[in-house]
This record gives sequence, structure tokens and C-alpha cells, in this order.
Amino acid sequence: MPPFLPRKRVSSEDPPPAKRQARPDNPQAHPQATHAPFHLSDSDSDSNSLSDAPEGLLNKGDALQASDESEDEEEDIDWEDAIDAKSGAITPTVAAPELQDLELTLDQNETHVSDLLDGKKGPSKIERQIRIQTHCMHVQCLLFHNAIRNAWSNDPKVHEILRKKLPEGIHKEVKKWRIASGLELPEPKPEQPKSKKKGKKGQKNKDWSDRSERLEPGQPDMSRGDPIITLIKVLVAYWRKQFRITAPGLRKYGYRPVSALETAITEFREEVHDSERHGERIANLDEFRAIAESMQGSRDVGAQLFTALARALGIEARLVGSLQPLGFGWTKGETYTPVTPSKADKEPENKGESEGSESDSDSAGNKVPTKGRKQFDKDLPFPIYWTEVASPVTNEIISVDPLVLSNPVAPFADTDLQANFEPRGAKADRAKQVICYVVAHSSDGTAKEVTTRYLRRRTWPGKTKGFRIPLEKVPVGPRGHYIAFDWFGMVMRGYQRARKSKTAVDELEETRDLQPNQPEKKKTTQTVDTLQSLRTSTEFVLERFLRREEALRPGAEPVRTFIAGKGARAKEEPVFRRADVLKCLSAESWHKEGRQPKPGAVALKRVPIRAVTLMRKREVDELHRQTGEKPLQGLYARDQTEYIIPPPIQDGRIPKNEYGNIDCFVPSMVPAGAAHVPLPGTVRVCKKLGIDYAEAVTGFEFGSKMAVPVIQGVVVAAENEGLLRDAWKVEAAEKRKKEELKAEKKILQTWRKFLFGLRIMERVRDEYGGGDPDADRERDSHNPFAAQKKKRDEESDDDGDGEEMPDRESSYNAIDHGGGFLLPGHEDDADDGLVVEHHDQKRSHAGPSHTDANDPDDNEPVESGSPAADSPPVSISSDSDNEVDNGEAEAAEAAEAEYVPRPTRRTRGRW
Repeated sequence: MPPFLPRKRVSSEDPPPAKRQARPDNPQAHPQATHAPFHLSDSDSDSNSLSDAPEGLLNKGDALQASDESEDEEEDIDWEDAIDAKSGAITPTVAAPELQDLELTLDQNETHVSDLLDGKKGPSKIERQIRIQTHCMHVQCLLFHNAIRNAWSNDPKVHEILRKKLPEGIHKEVKKWRIASGLELPEPKPEQPKSKKKGKKGQKNKDWSDRSERLEPGQPDMSRGDPIITLIKVLVAYWRKQFRITAPGLRKYGYRPVSALETAITEFREEVHDSERHGERIANLDEFRAIAESMQGSRDVGAQLFTALARALGIEARLVGSLQPLGFGWTKGETYTPVTPSKADKEPENKGESEGSESDSDSAGNKVPTKGRKQFDKDLPFPIYWTEVASPVTNEIISVDPLVLSNPVAPFADTDLQANFEPRGAKADRAKQVICYVVAHSSDGTAKEVTTRYLRRRTWPGKTKGFRIPLEKVPVGPRGHYIAFDWFGMVMRGYQRARKSKTAVDELEETRDLQPNQPEKKKTTQTVDTLQSLRTSTEFVLERFLRREEALRPGAEPVRTFIAGKGARAKEEPVFRRADVLKCLSAESWHKEGRQPKPGAVALKRVPIRAVTLMRKREVDELHRQTGEKPLQGLYARDQTEYIIPPPIQDGRIPKNEYGNIDCFVPSMVPAGAAHVPLPGTVRVCKKLGIDYAEAVTGFEFGSKMAVPVIQGVVVAAENEGLLRDAWKVEAAEKRKKEELKAEKKILQTWRKFLFGLRIMERVRDEYGGGDPDADRERDSHNPFAAQKKKRDEESDDDGDGEEMPDRESSYNAIDHGGGFLLPGHEDDADDGLVVEHHDQKRSHAGPSHTDANDPDDNEPVESGSPAADSPPVSISSDSDNEVDNGEAEAAEAAEAEYVPRPTRRTRGRW
């Protein structure tokens, strides 16, 4: 049994481990730390940071515990001294450091966001997937929430409530708008009495009568711009005066710790609802109507009711929502930060008394007090919901924010005002406002994404980067082919309007408003050269930035100089044009392109040999050992090379290289008087015809440190080309015929096997029955294998319970009646038609048959000379063949007392 080690160690002079560093606290706070070593139990069970007891009580408890455990420490001191003796011989004695408090912070949350943000560790794959799925689910929930609010905004009772609250002046403005837009005809003016004045004053309007109008009736009046803009400004002014913000709206808080999230969910479900703590709650349409009646609520509901008001007045309006879902990243913007009460929230409470007197005086003057009212969502500088109005005259979209922005109306032409809806700035970052998915809901229940309209300069991705699921490249087809999968586009399919139902407004904005602009490429005017600019420049280059296969043209002159370094290390380098840089290759590389260096050409550049194959690498190493230097090879430009023109062939003989073939990388490398026949199997044909040939090498394949030549056809004399092609066609036809015969033979063999199988199946069915239920039952009753299988099935159905006896007829088993053999002591009147192969053996009567006893076919006697009696038995016959002679029946009765098994005959077929 191993010795017991106590949790507390005795005093030791060894220093604590290096990874535990003492905190620079006041050493006088714990004077006992200078005399006693560090104990593990001090941090586990006696730490002040994990206890609610006062320090005095803890110190007394430590003294009592030390006295109680002193005896245990004395018993185990020998074991610990043995451990310390080994370490003391190696480690020098060091003064014990001062002991400090050890603080342990126990976090019950699963994810340590602070560690992830500080870069101490990265999120795991599972954590990333959880956030992505949470983001996707939150987006779909917000979409459905907005769809419900959009449906409530179409309620006729809500429209009626909002219309009744409008003053008479706004009704007049609505009528003016309808007339100016051409939706209504103006009322006819009353006829004025004719003027009786004569002279010049009566004739000054001779071309413009009193009945003349400035515009044709029913046509829109665009002299003062779009008439709907004036009406919208009036409605926004009325709405800001009437609607009061008394509750917070939707906002993004970030990922809360698990404990805080559970507490918030419990409070939301069990406690009495408080809009300031739990947010605004509208359970059904009736509550939404009540809010429309009281004209107070959150900013979000205010924008939704304003959309309902516009629809009630006959204006085509959309409810626009900028979704604020939980993100899928790990930035500080996704971390929950508790909301602290701001100064604006505290001032009304501190100044309640003084403002109460002011409100009394204001009430006398019919003024609503606003200073004493708590202001919600003042830290959100940008709206979450707003309205889009479609002009019936121009079919253009006008964005309207009725409560938040200082410029509430943003026409289509003014893109800067529309970009004001995009959250940006430090205040928006603190409030965690983002723009990722902006969706507009129409009155018919459909929706469409309009994020592009509110991006600055309408350029993607803009501010949506990092907050929106990006396009995913899905590989399809051959390598290098991808399709862009848009997750949010797939989600929006259920909300989009059908193509045949699209309006003129949809067609106009899809071709103009919602078309993203390409980001402008800034042209950098580089005034001073830098190393990076010269490295990436397409016009100029330094000589040290040239690649291995690049060289300067002979006679190239630098355009300027570049000074690299500073002070004493400054060095001037010439700057050349990119047009003076030439591509250079070695002689071997040019040979593969059908070219060779010109006689007397001098290499523009010499570089180390790049060995690819194992043989070439050995050659390079051998040269290196002989010369002591790395062998170099020259590189030549294209104008230093010429085409390889081999000499013409003579007497039909094809020149060959040392490997017995001919290089034919390009058509110009074929000698004059020869022809290249790139057909497979031509070598065998040439050998049969006795034609001189050479295998054509058209390239190389590199692999496993080897260069394998690619051979395509042969090169023969031009006069033998026709003969070779004709012979190749004949041989190809013969080969094709052999392949067809081989395929036909294989098909016939397959059909033969199939037919044999059909014949075997038919013979088995004829001999052993099949298709007749009675015959199958009779056959299975005498088949021991089938009987055993049936018995196993019954035992499995009964689950091993054999107490209950089944019915005799339904549970008949041949094993219980002799296992398929004949039992002695039975009458001969129930013959089963079983024939004994050897007639010298006695046959006993079969077991009781489960067939009908009155069947005349069962015991029909047959003469001994019948074919049924004389033929050798090969199987169990059917009911109609159960015929035995009388002599055999008498022999069976004589041997009644003796049981002899029935010999069987093995057939070719398998059971």
C-alpha cells in the first residue's frame, strides 16, 4: 500500500515553482507568511477570496486546524524528508519568498470571451459553428417578427383609428396631394360674373381667358417638385408632435454569460412584466390597436404605426427593418456589456421636485412637459425601423424616418441623405448598431432586401463586412469551377414577390437603386520611389527584383536612379523599364520549343543548373565535386535562338538519336521528306511492313524524380505514309472485329447462364412444387429443415415461453412426429407417397397427416406394374402421385413393430 501524503507540507527551504509568482501586495498584511511556507490548502479551502467569513474568524480557524494536523505531519515527516533529501542535494538553499494571497476566480460560464479577445486562445470549431447557427436562427426570427408587424400595419381597424386622429388641416393636405399627383380631379371652380369693363384693361388677357387652367385636369403637377414630399414632411411633423416614446425598442446586447442569460430568462418569464427591464411586449393585434389609440410606445412601434398611417391615406408604403442579430464573430462588439444608467436617466429623478412645479405652470399654458419624462434609446443614434414611400408620379422610393433622424425625408436623388440611415461612428459602435440585412416589407406581405440603397456610395460590402454571412464558393463540376451560394438570398426566397406580380416600382429600383456600384480604384500618384512600389510596379523595375528567367535587354539604359539605405549605407541603383526585361530560357528549354541558340550567341544570364531528375542531379553533383563550384548554365532570349531545321532524310532512312527515337516537339522538327503519323499501334504495323521508322517523342512527363518521354506515333518516309495509314486502318478494323466478337461471346455466355438458371428454377418448381399453398404446406411438413426453421420462428415469437400450448393444426411440426421419418405403429391407410429406394428394407407408416382424411387421392391403390411404382424415387411427390402397391403396404404392416429409417437419395439440387 503506498504511503499517505498529506495535503499540507512541512516547512521547507525550497522555493515555490517558477510558474507561481507572488503578487506585489503589502507583506505586513500577513506576518505569518515570512515564517511558514506556501501551503496548497491555503488556496484551496482557506482562501479569503472564496469565503464570506471575516478575517479574524478565519485566522482562528487556521490556528485550530494547524494544531489538529500537527500530529499527522509528524508521522509523515520521514517520508517527506526522504523526498526533500534528494532535491536538497542538487538544489542550493534559497530563502523562502514572502507568501501572498492566491485569488481564484471561478467562472460558471462556458466560454471565456476575455481570453478569446486577448488572443490567449482561439475559439474552437464547435464554438464557431454555434455562433454561426445562432446568427442564422436570430436573423430568421427577426424576419418573421417584422412580417407579423407588417401584417398588423395592414389592419383596417388600425387604419381607421389613425385616420380619425388626423386634424382637418392634414386631410386638406392629403387632398391637395391627390389632386397634384393626378389621382383625383380638381373641383370645378364657380363661374365668375362677366366683367363689364371695356377698353385696354378689359382686353389685356385676350389670349388667356378666365376659364383657362395652368395644367390639364388629371395630370400631375411637378412644378414644385414631387407633391408627395410636401405631404410626407407634414405627416412627419404631426407624428413627432403626437407620438410619445415610453418604452425601449429592439437593440443588440451581444452574447451574455450563461448565468446572466438564465437570470434574464427567469425574470422575463416569472416576474411581472416591466417594459424598462424586459423591453416592450405586444402580445396580439388588440394590444397593437390599443397602442395606436394611445399614441405611445417604443420608437420601433412608432415607425410601424407611421407606416400604417401612410397606408391608411392611400400611399404605397413599406415597413423597413434593419435587422440587428447576434453576430458570428468574436470581437468586442459581440460581447455583452451591462447597461449603466446615463446622466440623462438620472437627471429626471434628481430634479423631479423642481420639474413638478414647472409642469404645473406648463399645464396652465397647455404645454406637455418633456424634461421630466424618461428618454428611451437616446444612445441609439440611428433608427432600427423606418418607412419607404413610393411616389405614384415618378415610381421612386423616398425613405422616411418619423422619429430619430434630424433629416427625416431622404429622396432618391439625394444619396447622402439615404446614407444617413447607415450606422457609423463611435456612438453607433458603443450602442452595437450595425448594418447587415435591411429588408423592406410591402403591404401585400412580400419583402425584398434593400441593403444596397443605404450603403455609403452603394458599394459592397461596405459596413456589412464581418456582420453578414458572406457568399460561399461551392465547387461544382471540374476543378476550378465554383458557384456563389448566398445564404440570406435563400432565406429571402419565401418572402420575395413573384416575377409576374412585380410592379413598375420594383422594376425601376432593381435596375437603378439596388444595383451595387463597383469600388473605385484609387490611382496612386507615386512621387517618391520605394522598394515596395518598385517591386510591384508594372512600368519600372530594379535589377535585383528580376526573376531567374528574366534579364535586361542588351543596351538598356536606366531611366533614373534609386537610393537605397541612409547615411553611409546609402547605395544608388539604376531603375529600368519593364519593357526592357526579356524572358530567357536555357538551351534545353528552347529545344523543347523547337528552337536552338544561334551560333556564337552569348548567354544574357548565367544561373545555377536546376536539376529535376535523379540522373541530372547526380551529374550536377559530380561537376560540383570536380570543380568545387556550382555548375552554371546560360539563359538565352528568344531573339538569340532560331528554329531547329533537321537535314532531309536520304534513301528513306529516318535519323534517330541515341535512344532510338526522334524528337518531334513541334512540326518544324520533322525532317524534310518524312511524315509524322500520330496513330497508336503504328510500330507493330511498321514492323510487319518492314518500313524504317522512328518513334516520335512529343514531350516529357516528370514524376518520381524521373523524366518519362511521351511517344505519339512514328515518323516514316513520306512515300510510306499512305501505305502505313491503309495498313493501320485494316488492322484497326480487324482489331475492332475481334473486340466485337469477344463482346458478343461474353453476352451470349451471360444469356446462356441466365437461361440455365431459368431452366433449373423451372425444374425445381416442377419437382418440388411451388405456387400451390396446399402442396407447399404438405412438402414443408415432411421437410426437416423447413420444420426446424418454423420451430425457431415460433420460439422467437413466443420469447421462450412454452407453457401455453398452441393449436394442433396451426402449430403442426414434423420434428414432433418423427422428424420427417416414418413412425411405427400406425395404420397403412394414410400413405404419404414416400417410396423406399431399396425394396428389401421395410417401410413403416408415416406420421399423422394434417391433410383432409376424406381426400380420395391420398390412399388410392396402384398396381405394382405402374410407372409410379417401378420408377426410382428422386423426390417427395405431390398428392396426386401418392401411389404404392399393395405388397409394399402389407410388408409395412408386417414390420410395424420395428422402426427403420427411410433411406433418402441425394439429388443434384441444393436445399
